[in-house]
Amino acid sequence: MRVLALLLMFLAAAPAAAQPRERVERTETTTVAFAGWERGDYLWANFVGTRGARFSAMVERDPIGQFLQAHRGSPVTVTIQTVRTTLPEAGRTTIRRVTGARNRAGTAQAWWRRLSPAQRRAAQRRFEQEAL
Repeated sequence: MRVLALLLMFLAAAPAAAQPRERVERTETTTVAFAGWERGDYLWANFVGTRGARFSAMVERDPIGQFLQAHRGSPVTVTIQTVRTTLPEAGRTTIRRVTGARNRAGTAQAWWRRLSPAQRRAAQRRFEQEAL
């Protein structure tokens, strides 16, 4: 009987576990100026578009945050995903997320690789002081 009960519980939970945690609804690339940080439960980058439109997007990956901080106020091209996801604090919701950043010199990852260890530590400190 216990085995049957456990099997039924497993089968009932399986469809919920099989549901995707997130779905990318749209991906766009735009040139903006990074304006600063907003901290709540998550870290949000604030941007100003070419026509003055303002928007925020979540930053999740390194070294995108460090790159944005180092290029604050300068034009950067960011890739933004609009994602349907589940956040513990908000449940099922739609967010914008920065998945890439670059400028004329290259991508955030290439910029990070070009830095010396001392420059990386300094960039990390600036990022932490401003964003965290």
